[in-house]
Formats: sequence, C-alpha cells, structure tokens
Amino acid sequence: MTSSEATPPAVSAQVTPAETVSPAGGQPIPIEAIDHVALTVSDPARSIRWYQDTFGFTEAHMEGLAVGPPFILRVVGESYLNLFPPDAGATQPSPGHDTIAMRHLAFRVPFALMEQTEQRLREQGHAVKAFAYGPRCRSLFLSDPDGHQIELIGYGDGVFVG
Repeated sequence: MTSSEATPPAVSAQVTPAETVSPAGGQPIPIEAIDHVALTVSDPARSIRWYQDTFGFTEAHMEGLAVGPPFILRVVGESYLNLFPPDAGATQPSPGHDTIAMRHLAFRVPFALMEQTEQRLREQGHAVKAFAYGPRCRSLFLSDPDGHQIELIGYGDGVFVG
C-alpha cells in the first residue's frame, strides 16, 4: 500500500441484529416475511402438477383475483409460489449462472429428513444433485420442468455461528 492510499477500516466481527439496523433516512420497513416468489413457466398446468406431485404444494386463490395468472400455490403457511405464463413472443430458457438473475429457489427441509427426501425424489425419477456445505448443512438440487433450479436445504442445530 502506498502512502497515498488510505488504510482500510478495521472490520468488526460483531454484526448488529437486523431488527436494530435502520436504513438511510430512518426507521426500518417492518418486513414480516418473504411472501411469494414468482416464476415464469412455459406451461402453468404442467408446472402446477409438478410442484404438487414433487413437493405437495396446494393451489391457493386470492379473494377478488380471478384464477390465473398468477397461478398460486401455497408452499407452507403464508408463503406462496406464483406461476405466470411467459409474455407474448418467443420464450427463452431459464438463465445459467453466467446471467444476472435469480440463481435458485430454496425450500427448507428438516435436516433429519434430508436422506429420506433425497431417496423419495430419486424414486420419483428426479435427477438430484446432493451437496454438503459442512457437517450440519445439506442441500439437494433438482430442476423443475422449465429448468428453474430448486434447492432443498436442511440445517442441523447450531449451524449458524454468527
């Protein structure tokens, strides 16, 4: 480092909890949860069946909104997956990891059920790629009918250390 370069600030190992962090200009926005993820799919009926058959998601409907689009699936509790047909024109495939886009969609599964979940997916005929991030974090990756990468992830107790 030359004398004209500033010394980088020291990095604190302690992180302030999200509840106390205020964005520039004031109070944090009171986010309650991630509500839904919206995916563009080539055939909404086929995708609905795939998500129902693979994960057991159920169809949901919103008061005052005609059925589809979006086609709404309840993931768990008040979390939803919204499926949209493509806009008019030629469709493009799901982007790879070299494109700025959502990389994958992850659903949490109990860590103790990861092996059983992998076996069930394989028995259903899914191509599954298993990955261990460490001794208490496992992931299973598969693709939906349109090539969207889906991750099932399980965390053991105490996996997050900071």
